[in-house]
Amino acid sequence: MCRTPATVPADKDTLFASGTRHSADFAFDSTVAAVFPDMIRRSVPGYDTVLQFTGLVAARHLPAGGRCYDLGCSLGATSRAILAAVGERPCEIIAVDASAAMLERAKAQADTDPRLRWQQADVRDLALAPANVVVLGYTLQFLPPEDRLPLLARIRAALAEDGVLVLTEKLAAGGYFEQRHLDFKRANGYSELEIAGKRAALENVMRIDSEQAHLGRLRAAGFGAAKLWFRCFNWGSFIAWPREPDGA
Repeated sequence: MCRTPATVPADKDTLFASGTRHSADFAFDSTVAAVFPDMIRRSVPGYDTVLQFTGLVAARHLPAGGRCYDLGCSLGATSRAILAAVGERPCEIIAVDASAAMLERAKAQADTDPRLRWQQADVRDLALAPANVVVLGYTLQFLPPEDRLPLLARIRAALAEDGVLVLTEKLAAGGYFEQRHLDFKRANGYSELEIAGKRAALENVMRIDSEQAHLGRLRAAGFGAAKLWFRCFNWGSFIAWPREPDGA
């Protein structure tokens, strides 16, 4: 089983350890922002792999002077992975998140790089300039289902014909993979109380889709091709192209 490192980070996720945190209180607020790196690595199988390869895919499609959107950037880990992958190449990365607390912490943690611009906005309301790369990392699942196709259609309209969308989500995948995901959480130190509390907190705000639903929606949004390139239990990442790429 894949596991995160044994070392305990300074900001450990204990938000649901006492059982007193009410589900209605869950939000991407300052308490979540403070523990988010530990939370996501202990909760999301394959997170570091997806992070690294998202950077590599983005770098392949981001030319000198190109533009990338990181929509739902949280603490900016994906934006920094893209910057690392492109090296010194001039480009523009616009990291967008609706949470002021997330962006405040992201700015405090990130090295200053003039190519990276932070923006607080609801991704559903954001006016998208022409772009070469768009990343939606664990973002679509927090939007109302009726808002997902319109956002993807706007992304498709903004993307260059040789551009790319990287979409990463939790997947509705049946009981076996859900149980192995719970095993992953247990192996990374979460108690049954914490697991139950987190599930209750997310029940009404995180609505997940199947792999087939994602692929169908990407086609409906106008993408010429889309494939699942990574999967670990009930978590997956897709690459979508405006038109069928050579060799895909």
